[in-house]
Amino acid sequence: MGTVVGDDEMRPLNHPGWVRELPSFPHSRYNEPLMELFEFYKENVKRDVADGKLRPPDFWFLLRGLLIGAAQTYAAICILLADGRPKPLELQAGVLNRSLLESLGNVLALCEAPKARTKVFLREAYKSLALDFRRLDARYGKVAKWRDYLTGYGKVLQSLAEQLHLSRSRVNKPDAIPDWPTPGVMVYGSRRRQQPPFLRGNRRVAFKEIYDHHYGRQSGQAHQRGFAVATALLVDDPNAPWSRTYGKSRIVASAMIFLACILSEIESKGRYDRHRELRKLWVEICRLDDLAKDLWRLRYRKLIGA
Repeated sequence: MGTVVGDDEMRPLNHPGWVRELPSFPHSRYNEPLMELFEFYKENVKRDVADGKLRPPDFWFLLRGLLIGAAQTYAAICILLADGRPKPLELQAGVLNRSLLESLGNVLALCEAPKARTKVFLREAYKSLALDFRRLDARYGKVAKWRDYLTGYGKVLQSLAEQLHLSRSRVNKPDAIPDWPTPGVMVYGSRRRQQPPFLRGNRRVAFKEIYDHHYGRQSGQAHQRGFAVATALLVDDPNAPWSRTYGKSRIVASAMIFLACILSEIESKGRYDRHRELRKLWVEICRLDDLAKDLWRLRYRKLIGA
């Protein structure tokens, strides 16, 4: 039982009689093959970029980095929800799950137009660094102990601008460099900016399914809105009428789906031979999760085959 804060009192909040035990997702049995897939593609992409088999190299550098980050995020989610913890940190794991969703969106967007999208992605990274440098230089530029750091920072920015072939106007006004789109703009575009959806075709259809299914709740958790408060209170209350096993399983299942999508995109874009473990993973998650079934039908059955 929780409480509601009134103007001058706290009164009991009566929970509805929810089902306490719901189906769970046996994710631990899939962690080993999932990490095997991660290591396989991480090392093969690195080797094939070095050998010149995968081009453009900057695009594959980003894709490999997103894969590594996604695997690390998945590992962190599992740690936050581990059975040995006194209480599962579901709110924090949900926030990381949103990060995985955004990683998948970035992979999809980059794969749609590797050369052009890589340029947008890297130039926005420069923009973030340049604006940070401008702020630090304005605040600490005359402070002696900051001088070496800011000098080095400036040289890194100059080198990066040269590598990205930025014009003098972009270097002088980095805030004019276009932003990389948010997941919402990837799916729906922006009326205010008169920008169409960044994704097209069944990439957009599949990511829209994920976005509509997950992003509102995950965004509410990340921004500490009402859903975040509710999750924190439920986790903290051992007598709360909800299924702890199901809550943990739901988060890890969706994280596993996002990783399966990322791995499938890399396998397809790199024209790698079909990996048996990736197909086995899809079979299992489709058997246990309805969203996975929808995504397989909408995109991945055709992309990587049965």
